[in-house]
Amino acid sequence: MTRRARGLSLLLLLALIGGLTALLWPAPPPIFQTRTMPLPGVLAARCDEFTPRVEEPAEGVFVAIGYDLANTIVLRTSAGNVVVDPGMDLARAALARDALLARSPGPVLAIIYTHSHIDHVGGARAWISDGPPPQIWATDAFTGHFIKQYEALRAAESRRGEHQFGRSVGPELLPCTALGPTPDLDHAGSTGARMPTHTFSGLQTLRFGDTEIELHEAHGETHDQLFVWIPARSVLLPGDNYYAAFPNLYTIRGTSPRPVRAWIDSLDRMRRLAPEHLIPSHTLPLRGRDTIAAALTDYRDAIAWVLAEVLRGANAGRDVDSLAASIGLPPQLADKPALTELYGQIDWSVRAIYGAELGWFDERPEQLYPQQDAAAREVAMMGGPPALLREVEAALARDEPRWALHLLAKLRAAGSPDPSPELNIRALQTLGEQTHNSNGRAYLLEAAIRLRRPVAPFAVAVDDELRAGLPIDLFFAAMGARLMPERAGAAHESISVHFRDTDDHYVVTVRRGVAEVVRGEPLPGTPTPLASITTDTDTWKRLALEQDSAAWALLGDHLDVDGSLLDLRRFLAYFRRGA
Repeated sequence: MTRRARGLSLLLLLALIGGLTALLWPAPPPIFQTRTMPLPGVLAARCDEFTPRVEEPAEGVFVAIGYDLANTIVLRTSAGNVVVDPGMDLARAALARDALLARSPGPVLAIIYTHSHIDHVGGARAWISDGPPPQIWATDAFTGHFIKQYEALRAAESRRGEHQFGRSVGPELLPCTALGPTPDLDHAGSTGARMPTHTFSGLQTLRFGDTEIELHEAHGETHDQLFVWIPARSVLLPGDNYYAAFPNLYTIRGTSPRPVRAWIDSLDRMRRLAPEHLIPSHTLPLRGRDTIAAALTDYRDAIAWVLAEVLRGANAGRDVDSLAASIGLPPQLADKPALTELYGQIDWSVRAIYGAELGWFDERPEQLYPQQDAAAREVAMMGGPPALLREVEAALARDEPRWALHLLAKLRAAGSPDPSPELNIRALQTLGEQTHNSNGRAYLLEAAIRLRRPVAPFAVAVDDELRAGLPIDLFFAAMGARLMPERAGAAHESISVHFRDTDDHYVVTVRRGVAEVVRGEPLPGTPTPLASITTDTDTWKRLALEQDSAAWALLGDHLDVDGSLLDLRRFLAYFRRGA
């Protein structure tokens, strides 16, 4: 068989793995052209803080505020600059870079990632010149957390991320997030992220010229978080373990449970340092040892209070719904501006903590075996869909959008077609415009927009250097979720993939609707492979990212197949294509 014939057959290799997609996408023109209600005052006041500027809160420490969702911080040393959190997208990162280097000219010696969220790493390439490349520092856990959003739950996390950041919502309704300017979604397709060149666990001390910098692993908003301490200047950079809003103990874009107890411990370790300057990666710097001590103490006490209230309630036998509805901050914390629920939200946090501690079951026996047609029966008891829709109209007239959304959800759960999408749009938009939590606001308004029109997916343009840094395991990790059991329910077959450059070997098995990926020797009971693929890791990544075709790989002697092409084609058809 010719290489060209093999190339055509092997186009189906793309079914094995999907191209990477972004958490954020370019925004189409907004549907809501004018604001129908004033922006909630507390969010409007926060947005006013993000006028782009560079401040020097401590000698030789410069922070670019208001250029992007996260602050970028430059530490000046006698040998050059150290950059902490280089921004999200290249266009805004370049603006912040120019403003910062105007205040602190010199070479960039190192880049420090406080954690792996894209708003803290996507602008790295803007800080890398033609000279000696800077060191890039992060915790050992960085890589796993950076790539996990592109694995099995890539589609769900991406979709939810679009909603949380209001991809399609215009600046009239979402002028900022509570932590910084609204992300520049128009430029998010060209990521400048770079993988770390140096990682550590625990404590790492660095020296650049006359400056000693300590990196402390400090789990909190993520499991790969660190904080930066400059002892001689008494400057603490907490990353996202502190910002001026109730902490995001649970993010509605979806993630594994955040380590609440470790977050409290990280804050206590920061308090022990007694810093004179606190420069977070979101919101404004704080000055003064007493002011900072009070802020960090209030922050950890707020987290500890919510955790303890959940545990006390669970021990008392209270269900998660009643806990989420009733838990708030105690009087000594409730009026603190830095604990306003502008970004994190207490009831969301309560549900996440309860689930992390005890799982989904909250002792209500009726939850074990729920009535499957309950919604349909309830709608019938209300007088049927027409009566329910009349109450939805009345609820909106009474300015009760939550009740309207509840009733409309009941109608959908009953299996009734929605006769009036406009009611849902009105309810979502009304509630969204009343919401001061920027994540909740964005999610509701984005959901309203998507009821009017679909929003096309968008892919990140991964450049050569970032592609080289991505681990090959990423490109196998999502296969279990991409298998279509309706096609593969009776199959028990395998293929093998060998990489020339690393001498790594993978075996992919489909066994009665379950996909199994094994690195190395196949497990006992694995059938003889239908076909064996030999290639190099970069070719595999190029194919996965759709940067080149299988025909190109074959014609260039980058890829070979030994075995039945027809069987290989049938095997690959078990896996879902695309996003």
